[in-house]
Amino acid sequence: MLFRSLIGRFATGVAVILAKDDDRPCGMTVNSLTSVSLDPTLLLFCARNESRSADTVLRVGRFSVNILKRDQTEISNAFSGRGDVASVPLLRDRGFLRLADASAVFLCDLHEVFPGGDHRIILGRPVHMEAPEGQVDPLLFIGGQYAQLPKPPTDRLTC
Repeated sequence: MLFRSLIGRFATGVAVILAKDDDRPCGMTVNSLTSVSLDPTLLLFCARNESRSADTVLRVGRFSVNILKRDQTEISNAFSGRGDVASVPLLRDRGFLRLADASAVFLCDLHEVFPGGDHRIILGRPVHMEAPEGQVDPLLFIGGQYAQLPKPPTDRLTC
């Protein structure tokens, strides 16, 4: 499909959306994450209409957004159906389920849902946000595969 091929040239970050379903982790990998508004603070992600994980998010009314680091491709694969979710370290935090180690975490209440063709557009309102100190290298996705930013050189010349 031409559209998918061309839109795949747009590099994105990778995130995992998590919700707690009767004490079981339920999640999905997304690259359709974006900020929507600063006041009120809102973000969105998109999920296929058939997504059971999205159904859980809508039913429980809250979810976490976990932005992945460059070395977390296995976590991304696990929540996209190509790996073992049971091996991913998770935490319970303020009544939310989240990754134990992410580049940034947003704990969100469900704000609104809109139809978007074969996807649903799910807006969340963060009630808590956090990240480790310092900049963390992101996991990227482009052209149907993972990518990473090059490491900056450590031997800088000064004048």
